Amino acid sequence: MAATSFVPFLDVRAAIDVARREGERLASGLARDVQALVARSRADIAADLRELRREVRLRADAAVKDLETRGAEVVGAFERELSKAAEGILKRLSAATQSEIAALNRRVAALEQRSGNGGSPSRRRPRGKQIAEGA
Repeated sequence: MAATSFVPFLDVRAAIDVARREGERLASGLARDVQALVARSRADIAADLRELRREVRLRADAAVKDLETRGAEVVGAFERELSKAAEGILKRLSAATQSEIAALNRRVAALEQRSGNGGSPSRRRPRGKQIAEGA
């Protein structure tokens, strides 16, 4: 079970490694391109720069989307693991669940309606007065 919970983290690490290799490849390509640019005309250089800018933007957008997706997967895996741990702790503590509390609230409301009280605080005697009068 522990090995499967780290899978999203390994995926993120792999994505970072791929991004690093791509960056190194792009940097080495840029060095070659700079040498070739020295001998070219300004119009050719400007056209190539526009194309390069578009390509870099597309790759950056794809990388950001990939990282967002992988980040969401990591958060989802963490939330699932946290939920499992919380369920185990709550079972050990014998604490009431939200659904049990909601069911009890409905039962109390139904009992108050049947008793004619309707849950109105003005019809109930405060406990403090009962204790004071009884003493």
